[in-house]
Amino acid sequence: MIKVMLVDDEPIEREGISLMLRKNRSNFEVVAEAQNGKEAMERALLYKPDLIFMDIKMPEFDGIEAIRKIVPDLPNTKFIMVSAFDTFDYAREAMKFGIKEYLLKPSKVSEVVEAFDRMVVDIESEEQRVIERKQVNRRLERVHSLIERDFIVSLIMDHVHEFDQGEWDEWLGLELEQKKGFATVFSFESDRLLPDREEKSRWYRLLKQVLHEQSLSCFIGPLTGFQVPVLVLFADHEKSEIRHEFVRAVLHQVQKKLEQCRLYAGVGMVVSNVNHFSNSYKEAIYALEFVHSHQSASYLVYNEQLKQRRKDLIPFEVEKELVEAVKKGDLQKGLQMFESYFQSIQQSTDFQVKPVQKAMEDFFIVLTRSMKELGFDEDIQVGLGKLETTMQIKEVAKSHLITISERMGKWRANGMHALLLQAKEYIDSNYQKSISLEEVAEEIGISSYYLSKLFKDRFQVTFMEYLKNTRIQKATELLLDGNKPLKEIAFDVGYKDPNYFSTAFKKEIGMSPREYRNKYHQ
Repeated sequence: MIKVMLVDDEPIEREGISLMLRKNRSNFEVVAEAQNGKEAMERALLYKPDLIFMDIKMPEFDGIEAIRKIVPDLPNTKFIMVSAFDTFDYAREAMKFGIKEYLLKPSKVSEVVEAFDRMVVDIESEEQRVIERKQVNRRLERVHSLIERDFIVSLIMDHVHEFDQGEWDEWLGLELEQKKGFATVFSFESDRLLPDREEKSRWYRLLKQVLHEQSLSCFIGPLTGFQVPVLVLFADHEKSEIRHEFVRAVLHQVQKKLEQCRLYAGVGMVVSNVNHFSNSYKEAIYALEFVHSHQSASYLVYNEQLKQRRKDLIPFEVEKELVEAVKKGDLQKGLQMFESYFQSIQQSTDFQVKPVQKAMEDFFIVLTRSMKELGFDEDIQVGLGKLETTMQIKEVAKSHLITISERMGKWRANGMHALLLQAKEYIDSNYQKSISLEEVAEEIGISSYYLSKLFKDRFQVTFMEYLKNTRIQKATELLLDGNKPLKEIAFDVGYKDPNYFSTAFKKEIGMSPREYRNKYHQ
């Protein structure tokens, strides 16, 4: 629908053009009218018409002056000049603004309609060109984003790429050799155990938007798991301490817009050659790990002290935390710990492929055994195959870890819940017997250690507290029968010692069994 504005100091002239268009065309709407140049300018800026029928001779200031004031703000608006004077001066002045249509009063219907149709063709052609330009720009942005990601990944993984330094400079619009840089790894931590792809995409878009608003040049890698690697470049005259300012600004701006999610960051040391970016990236990963183990920190910049702590890091402790994260189905923490664990394995094996592969195979054996102790009996196929590089081993192992963590998370939400309900039902049916934690664990098929731990996590009470509460609850029901002896009630709810039963009952209810019975039988 074409938005039309009519400008003429004579109302009858405005009505005449409107009537001619209404009787012959339906693809328009008159959005505004004006009776002088000043009014025309104000209403044009307010209603933003596609096409203006502009009278030349008007009060305040004429149509040419009105156009001169409108065009800078509405460059895509088209004009049809209307005048009772056929003078070349007006036409020449109008041509300066690209105006091609000029109607003489009184105008014939055919002249008005034909001029309108020609302008509609121009307007629609311009709109199509705008759409096409936007589509091209979107494609170029997408291509640039893919090139940027490929660039980051090639630096992180030390890939040998078909592009040389000059071609990267050309694609990315930089002279990389004249830049210093550092790696920052941002990590999202959601309150939800398994956030969906759409939510993670929203986080990623938000982070990219904030990074692009920074004064430093940022090359943004892909969101893998919950982490985004970023290469930050700056000029020689800028100080390395800019790292703190940069990461604080990004975290603050992103966090304001995140809901039920937190953003953390690890920052590597500055490198003078972007080809050494992988070293800064590894340092950022280690820094990030210490951030996650420190409750009050949101970021950490790698330094000499952290370098020493990195040397003291014990792979066994990291492995233990990694296994615990997977068993909980906590993919976010699992991926964070895996990065550190794999790097510690590489260092301890001097980056030799076979020892790294053997260490990862041993890890998955330990993980499988731990999950079976938990009662997770699903078949876990883990094969690292004949891999040629440690990076290939890492990516295959990470893929297995993600699959196992996701399956574990679903099992805990469904299968584990069923097992714990089975444990509760066993207690509810056998509370009168002398049952133990070990007996119930054996009944449902998991270790007593995990039953105790998971029971508390799920129901917020320990196994023994739930057993005691069940027995006391059943006792209160039996006490409402005024004829049954208290000693017999104690035996019926699983207490062999009536005195111990009386003490436990009073501690829980606030009165003795006898006082409770008397209260409800007065």
